[in-house]
Amino acid sequence: MKQVSEAPERRASTSGPGAPVPSRGFRRTAVATVVAVYLLIVAGGVVRVSGSGLGCGVTGQDWPFCHGGLVPPPDMQTLIEFSHRMLATISTVLVVLLTIWAWARYRHLRRVTTATSVVVGLLIVQIVLGGITVELKLPGGIVLAHLANALLLLGVLIAAAVAIFAPGARGESTPALTDRQRRAARQMAWAAAATYALVLTGGLVVANGAGYACNGWPLCGNGFQLDSSHLATLNEFHRFVAGAVGLFLGWSVARVMVAFRGTRAVRVAAMAVNVVLLLQIVAGAVLVDTRLPAPARGAHQALASLLWATAALLALLTREGAVRIGGVRRDGEDGGRRVPAVTPRREAVPS
Repeated sequence: MKQVSEAPERRASTSGPGAPVPSRGFRRTAVATVVAVYLLIVAGGVVRVSGSGLGCGVTGQDWPFCHGGLVPPPDMQTLIEFSHRMLATISTVLVVLLTIWAWARYRHLRRVTTATSVVVGLLIVQIVLGGITVELKLPGGIVLAHLANALLLLGVLIAAAVAIFAPGARGESTPALTDRQRRAARQMAWAAAATYALVLTGGLVVANGAGYACNGWPLCGNGFQLDSSHLATLNEFHRFVAGAVGLFLGWSVARVMVAFRGTRAVRVAAMAVNVVLLLQIVAGAVLVDTRLPAPARGAHQALASLLWATAALLALLTREGAVRIGGVRRDGEDGGRRVPAVTPRREAVPS
């Protein structure tokens, strides 16, 4: 009697026979790198809202040193900027370690090696932009480019981590997505891209000092007026974009939750996006109501980066082969049958 596999819709594994699967240490390093880069972006936000961008001096020896030396003087703004640079150093070490590890042992995982290599390139760009930012005394355009590249770096790192944790990296097969799931996944990818653009519009407001241009919420004046001044227009533009992206993101997450309702990883990520989105809306309102104190601005920027990270994670988890799919598919997609999240069953046929 011969054994043949059913379930022709299942994708082949990305690992060949005998290929090493990602170790626990490698997976933990990937997560630690993502967390470190996120904290680095948050620290960069703290530097901006506290005015500590030049905390390490304004002479020709400002970067990569601090006031011309390796040890900073005990001044608050200096310590904030120096802490940001230390986080940058830790993040750099982790990125390099993760990339070398990937190429040395897991080069058969193309998504992993490609993503980590792109991260190294973005990291080099980030270091160069950091040096230019300090040397040119914090020009708004360079500061915004610095933020944009940092967010992109974080997104690609998350892609690498998802690829490392994917079933295919462990030699497992995964069921193909239904048409409904593919449509929801495509929309979620657009929603993540829109979230990235939204965060950059917030960075544009900060870079131009337009945060104080509107003293009401959700609009200017008493909260229901428009202001035609240049800075107020920038602020209002950010708010309109935030409203549109918030609605689109919420709709996209709802579609994903319905399409992937039997997949726990996707469900958890979707709930995380919803929670962070709600917190960000509240933080935006509090920020204006309290006249933009530094702690509120720092929290708003930290949540903005976290919203981008969770939206990117959800979009990546809905890609083909990213997670083990389970749950019930609707009629017309798979006959209403339950799709198991285990290896395909086998049927005996006459030899």
